[in-house]
Amino acid sequence: MKNLLINPYSREQEWCKDYFPDRSLGMLPVAGRCAAEYFIDLALRCEAENLLLLGPTYNEHLAEHLYEYQHGELKLDYRKGGGHDTVRGLLKNYAAECGNDCLILHGMLMPKTYTKAELEASFVPCEDDGEADGIYYYKDGVLLVSKADFYLIDSLKGYFEVNFQVLNDDFYNLPGYSSNDNIHMGTSVVIKNDCSLKGPLVLSDNTFVESQCHVTDSIIGERSLVDKGCYVEHSIVFDRTYAAGKLEIKNKIVTPGRIIDPYTGGVLERNSFSYAFSPIQNRSAWILRLWEHFIAFILALVLAIPYLLILPYYLSHKKSHWCWKLSMDRYPGYWAVLFFRKELVKSHPANEHYVFQMGEIYGLLNTPEQRRIYDYYYHYHCSCFLVLQVVLRSLGKRGFATYVERKRSS
Repeated sequence: MKNLLINPYSREQEWCKDYFPDRSLGMLPVAGRCAAEYFIDLALRCEAENLLLLGPTYNEHLAEHLYEYQHGELKLDYRKGGGHDTVRGLLKNYAAECGNDCLILHGMLMPKTYTKAELEASFVPCEDDGEADGIYYYKDGVLLVSKADFYLIDSLKGYFEVNFQVLNDDFYNLPGYSSNDNIHMGTSVVIKNDCSLKGPLVLSDNTFVESQCHVTDSIIGERSLVDKGCYVEHSIVFDRTYAAGKLEIKNKIVTPGRIIDPYTGGVLERNSFSYAFSPIQNRSAWILRLWEHFIAFILALVLAIPYLLILPYYLSHKKSHWCWKLSMDRYPGYWAVLFFRKELVKSHPANEHYVFQMGEIYGLLNTPEQRRIYDYYYHYHCSCFLVLQVVLRSLGKRGFATYVERKRSS
């Protein structure tokens, strides 16, 4: 098995485009790992030298991920192609890549065989051109088809069920650096003491589980936040996703923008539920607004003289490192808050008129997805203390940042 050819789109897979428009099949998470990583594992297990992954479009994020995940001498090739063709048609179109010794995965599937020898023993002569989804082997002009079982992803429901089949299969390598009681945990995972966790469970890198959460038989993607009092059972939470507090999530797929029922295909957009419990909408909202105005007034008053003294230099050196460290660009924003044109702290991702953002207190370099999660967290938990904390820590982050840190964050 010198070469490995993957053709995930052997049939229509419109469900992937409809429910996950920003991802291709190869980028979909399966039990906490990118699906393409399982293809690479198979190539290594079969001692293949080359892997060719095909798709109807070219996904730059998948290409970058494959490059980062490249292993040893295995040569990875990802390109636009394949599609609704027979296996013999693929062998003809990609004769140079397949050669006379090639393993072909026709369809979005994952073999359930455990060893290379077991896979080789499962092949029988193929009597057609290889139209059905399956595992094929082309050797010296002869096309064989495997009788081995495999997990097939051909629908939203199938995708959801395969995740948990893989989660409960001891054969596949699941993410995480530790495993205890069938709970696979990555690095930098934060779990509050009064949480209830029960395996099988995957908690990927940089996951945060707030207090009073109940999480069981689920897959939580990396850099995700499960907020206070959330109940998650037999569900998938995608990476970089915020699961709102006090939500009951059972048999669902949660992405950054929606909650999906894999059995009915129903979709609940985030705008329908994200702000239902926001303190901005309750009776204490005016107290928070008054507190923001008070802080903005103090900052505007205390920094007025320093700002006026430095103003001539700032007008000619707006991009200088020291003006940035002193947050000179923020000073007009304090007055904008006092005149009701901006918020002192960004209260939700849709608001673009703000001075400070909660994500700044954790690091100057944050992806848009990370900043959005922090915005959701602030929206649910904003308080007078948190407002003050965001302002002071944001000013401090800039004030003590180095030139290199600034360049990386810009």
